[in-house]
Amino acid sequence: MRVLHVSNFGDRHNGRLFWNHCFKISNGFTRNGHSVYNFSDRDQSRSSIINKLNNNKNVQKSLIDVNKNYNPDLIVLGHADRIHNETLELIKRNNKDVKIIEWNVDNYHLDQTENKLTSRSSFIDGFFITTADEKISSCINNNFISFFPNIVDRSIERLKIFDLSKHSGDVFFALSHGVGTGILRKKNTVKENFNPRVQILDHLTNESNDIKYRFYGYKNIQPIWANEFESKIKDCYMGLCLQRKPQLKYCLSDRVSQYAGNGLMIFIEHDTMFYDFLEDGKEAVYFNDKSELSEKIKFYKINKIKALEIAKNGHKKLHKFCNETIVTNYFIDCLNGEREEALNSKYNWPIHIYR
Repeated sequence: MRVLHVSNFGDRHNGRLFWNHCFKISNGFTRNGHSVYNFSDRDQSRSSIINKLNNNKNVQKSLIDVNKNYNPDLIVLGHADRIHNETLELIKRNNKDVKIIEWNVDNYHLDQTENKLTSRSSFIDGFFITTADEKISSCINNNFISFFPNIVDRSIERLKIFDLSKHSGDVFFALSHGVGTGILRKKNTVKENFNPRVQILDHLTNESNDIKYRFYGYKNIQPIWANEFESKIKDCYMGLCLQRKPQLKYCLSDRVSQYAGNGLMIFIEHDTMFYDFLEDGKEAVYFNDKSELSEKIKFYKINKIKALEIAKNGHKKLHKFCNETIVTNYFIDCLNGEREEALNSKYNWPIHIYR
């Protein structure tokens, strides 16, 4: 099958975002035997000031030309917010057999995600999103939407931190401050003081002196990316998976794949309900509030061997059941209309498809 994958591949960032989902998804389709052509809509858009002036008219033409030349069986959109609905309509009119799906890794109730998906729904055969709450069904229009887990890729999440003999730190967390600039944003003190994630970090750093925290993108410490991220994460053996609010079922950032996929034992907020997949105390550790988190960090610092065992179990499960080949196969199975009963027997995360 020929797959045209339209997403933000971040060429202008010179490899700083090499772990993004778009690369993992393209890898998955390729390793499953499909031909994949990557089209970076945002890079195309930013290649000329003219695109900003004419509402990305040239980007639409480029995608239409690629579609004509490549003649894909499947178009996969990863956010792809520079592509107009009229372009998708034209492509479908000119290629009546092509199917179009879209994946999205944003919280359904943040960043206008619901509105974006709803506005595009008439041109999409199926949506896949890293949120499992039933509210995601609000965007469908004679198509379907389904949860998919954050993806791990053995060629990207390469580390087995639980096997390292020494760790100079204990707990790792990295705030991104946005992929665009890659540096600390100008401080908005009021906004930062009410950021639940920052409040948790403040609580932890203020309360305990014997825990060695390695927090990046926090206070005056710059965010870390790419190879530096890979170098710093292995200093620790525990990691924090803190989410933006509001919290929706199974909605986790890609930190879960970056951290556990590289072999950290991860702490996850209990209201994510992700314990349906990663078992509490065996493959991950869950907490209800910052005080409980603090106590559990102290416990696993004392019981490091147990922490490393949990890290190993979580790493094994994610790489076995949430890797790039399995998730991209899931996309195709859903698109081909496989029933939930059959999908539940093939895949190891809770399956529900809203149609």
